[in-house]
Amino acid sequence: MKNVFIFSEEDLIKSSACLVLASIFFGIPGLLVMLMLQWITRQSYAEDVQDKHGISHISASRLGGAAVFGCTLALIFSALITEVTLLNRGAYGIYWTGWIGALACAILGLVEDIRNNYLTPFFRLAVMMLIFGMIIGVSPFLVPVELNVAWLRYLLGVPFIGWFLTVIFCVGFINAVNMADGANGLLPGILTISFSIFYLETNGFVYATLMTSCGLFTIFNVISGRLILGDAGAYGLGAALVLSGLFLFSEGVFSASFLAVLLAYPCIDILVSLVRRLTKGKSVFLPDDNHLHNRLNYHFRRWFRSKTLANSITGAFIVFLTSGIALLGYMGHWWPITEDQWVFIFIGQIFAYWIAFFVSGYERAAVTPCQG
Repeated sequence: MKNVFIFSEEDLIKSSACLVLASIFFGIPGLLVMLMLQWITRQSYAEDVQDKHGISHISASRLGGAAVFGCTLALIFSALITEVTLLNRGAYGIYWTGWIGALACAILGLVEDIRNNYLTPFFRLAVMMLIFGMIIGVSPFLVPVELNVAWLRYLLGVPFIGWFLTVIFCVGFINAVNMADGANGLLPGILTISFSIFYLETNGFVYATLMTSCGLFTIFNVISGRLILGDAGAYGLGAALVLSGLFLFSEGVFSASFLAVLLAYPCIDILVSLVRRLTKGKSVFLPDDNHLHNRLNYHFRRWFRSKTLANSITGAFIVFLTSGIALLGYMGHWWPITEDQWVFIFIGQIFAYWIAFFVSGYERAAVTPCQG
C-alpha cells in the first residue's frame, strides 16, 4: 500500500516529542498508544484533504476518532480481564443504550471518513435522529425536565415534546462538535477537559479511559497535526459527551449552567453559524471557512512561520477561553458545580465570542469556501 505521508526530519522531531510526553504523563500504555497513532498516519486510506477545514495545510489521516475509540475499548477490556476495581459508576458511566448509541454514531462517521461524501448530509442527519430518538425513547430520564427555565421546563414535561426537543438538541450538538473540529487541539482539548471533569466528579472508570485516550490524542494532534478526529470522532465522542452531560445533569451532578460553560464553544459557534448562513441564504448543511477558529487562524498564520504551530495555537487559545475557564473554575471552587451562577460566565463567553468574531474578521482576506 502506497504511503502518501512523507516522514521528514521535522516529523521525526515531533514524533519524538510525542513519545516523550506520552511516556511522562501516561507511562508505557501512553507510549504504546502513541506508536499506534504514528502508525495510522503512515497509512494511505482515509486521508483528509488539505485546506478542507480552511486551516489544515498538511496531509492528515481522518482515523483519529477510530483510534480514540479503539484505545478506550482496549483500556476498558484490559481493566476487566485484570480485575481492576471499578469505581462507583462501574465501567460504563451512562447506561448501555447510551454507549451503543455513541458507537453507532462513530460507525456512521467512520463510513464517511473512509469514503468521503459517500453519505449525504440529509442521510446522516436522518440516521442520527433515529439513533437519538431510540436512545431518548428507552431512557426518558435523559430529558432535562429540571431546567430552571419555567416555560422550557413545562414544555419538556410533556412526554412527546420533551422527547422531540431532547433529540433535536442531541443531533444539533453533534453537528456543533463536528463544526468545531477545525483546529489542532480544539475539539480534542474540549473532550479531554470535559471527560477529565466528569471523571474527577464521578470516579467513573469509563471517563478515566476517555480522558486518557483523548489526552494522548490531543498531544499527538497538537504537535504533529497529522491525525484528526474525523467524523467518527466528532459523531461518536460528541454523542458520548452530550449523553453523559444529560445523564449527569439528571442525577444532579452538574448544573446546566456549568455544562454550558464547559461546552461553550461548539454551542455558541453553531448558533452563530446558523444565523450567519440563514441571513445570507446559504445552506446550513454545507461547511464553510468563516468560523471563529478560521478567522483567528488567519491572523495567527501571519504571526507564526509554522502553519502547524499557528493551527495548534488557534485551538489552544479557544480551548483555554472556553472549556479551560470551566476547568479553572472547577479546580478553584469558584461556585458549586450544581449552582446556576455559572450562567454569568457563559454570558461573558458569548460576548467574548462576538467580539473576537468581528475583530478577527477585520482586514481578513477573502477565501474560497471549503468543499466537502
